[in-house]
Amino acid sequence: MVADDFGRGIVIPLLKNSDGNEFVCDNYRGITLSLIISKLFEIVMMKIFEKQLESDPLQFGFKQKSSCQHALFSLKTVVDHYVKHGSTVNICALDISKAFDRVDHYALLQLLMDRSLPRNFIGILLD
Repeated sequence: MVADDFGRGIVIPLLKNSDGNEFVCDNYRGITLSLIISKLFEIVMMKIFEKQLESDPLQFGFKQKSSCQHALFSLKTVVDHYVKHGSTVNICALDISKAFDRVDHYALLQLLMDRSLPRNFIGILLD
């Protein structure tokens, strides 16, 4: 059980594209700023339970030692196989890159180490 405040955050509107019209609501996305301690708690818990958490072998995102290049290689291999054997391959792509926040948590923790938080606590999380 965790404190109720761990689930709370401040939502701020962020302009998606600097070239976009700032007076159009669709050009903004909401970013939630969570409490630092709740993010640190999440990182610690993930580290503790990472061996128990499994995902599908076909998932490439949000996994260590996996990347977009692995997904592209797999897709190209499958397409090449079917084309080589005379099949028609249809592909549909969806760009959802703007749907997810990209935060470098390691850089954020490094920044916190330069602040007033106890270095030994943050140092444990970085190891």
